[in-house]
Amino acid sequence: MATRDFDQLFSSDEPSLNPPETLLTPFPGVRAVSATFPRATPEPAALEKPSFLPWVDFTLENPDEIWETEGADDKKIYHYLQFVEKEHSAPIFVVEVFSFDDLMQVNDYSLILEESTYARIRAGNLVYSMSREWERERVIRALNDTALSKYDENRLDEARELIDSAIKLSGASSAYLFNNRGLICWKMGKTEQAKKDFLESISLDEGNGDPYFNIGLIYFDEADFRRALVYLRRAVELNPVDSQFLTELGHLYLEMEREDEALELFRRAFENDPADPQIDFHLGYYFLYKKRKPRHAVKYYHKGLKKDPDDQLALADLAVAHWSLGNRRKTLTINRMLEKCPSLMPYTISRLVYLNMEMGDYESALRFYRKALSQNDPFEPEWLHYNAALVYAKKGQPKEALDTLDLAVKVGGEAVLKRAMSDEVLRRLKRTPHFKKLVKLTTKRRNR
Repeated sequence: MATRDFDQLFSSDEPSLNPPETLLTPFPGVRAVSATFPRATPEPAALEKPSFLPWVDFTLENPDEIWETEGADDKKIYHYLQFVEKEHSAPIFVVEVFSFDDLMQVNDYSLILEESTYARIRAGNLVYSMSREWERERVIRALNDTALSKYDENRLDEARELIDSAIKLSGASSAYLFNNRGLICWKMGKTEQAKKDFLESISLDEGNGDPYFNIGLIYFDEADFRRALVYLRRAVELNPVDSQFLTELGHLYLEMEREDEALELFRRAFENDPADPQIDFHLGYYFLYKKRKPRHAVKYYHKGLKKDPDDQLALADLAVAHWSLGNRRKTLTINRMLEKCPSLMPYTISRLVYLNMEMGDYESALRFYRKALSQNDPFEPEWLHYNAALVYAKKGQPKEALDTLDLAVKVGGEAVLKRAMSDEVLRRLKRTPHFKKLVKLTTKRRNR
């Protein structure tokens, strides 16, 4: 049973109940109260029953225990207990509440000094215990922490099972658990379930920016910029000094061609956390892929990697930038560094397919391509398939090239086909019936 609202208990709009005879012993006299609290030396009037009236409010709002007793005529009597000095031991302040047909009313209150009286009150049904709630919360948090450890280790099935147990034990009332399950589901590739969990987390705690940020990133990944903007903006509104929130919103503005707003957000992010390497990495990405200025990109990636030298995504993009500048040796050095990483991220693998294809190491490119396909959620699968198709074409395997290009077009549609039409590597394949059929099917899909 949840703690009853004190205002509700005394609401004048509710009809008055005929109070039963109290089950509490009379409030002890001044001498007994004084002997119980020998360190307190107030005036005798301060130890009388009316002076303890403020304790009623506090006990109803913060009970250590609530016990239920069946009364006469279907009435229920509840005793709200507050341990004064030692848990499960007198002295105990008790507020007696009786209810009938969902109407509740305070009947009496007393200070219990005798252990026998306390034992009699505890003979009923325990409906709430703060100590048990603390123990339950400790178990829930332990399950959550272990789930996050499994998440970091990429043991996602175990992480999901643990977080589900935590949510079940919490009574589905903890916003942070739903946010964390959303993260686990997202990493598992179950984005629709992740969205539901982030929205549930928001409904339970609208003041926390994390689930807004996370669902905003999902929509960003899906290129649904309108929804991404709504959620990422809200995350920044809730926490305007979080450099990660500011940086990702800035990244979104870059994708939306709103450069001035993006650079202003990067400036704010740097002011709030100059040690955050993601600010540099996003600027490197911007200059590499949006402005086509790899030399500027290299500068920012180097700056960020001094702060975080193990960031896979930044290293992969730095290799692309060096390749664009003709720095083959530096590209190979970074490529070898990434290949030694024990766990490669989908983005990194996608870049390694491209880099090895460009450098002519076709077997390594196809090895990484197969590794990408074994993952739940490969990064930009349309271009992953496309680069693999280029590898097969360069190796003189036209059938494999066309089959893989077909996969790319099915995912990426007209954008992929348009690029294929202008790609010199695929020139010979354009004359084949298979390629012409692919063009016709894509046109029909577009018209439909």
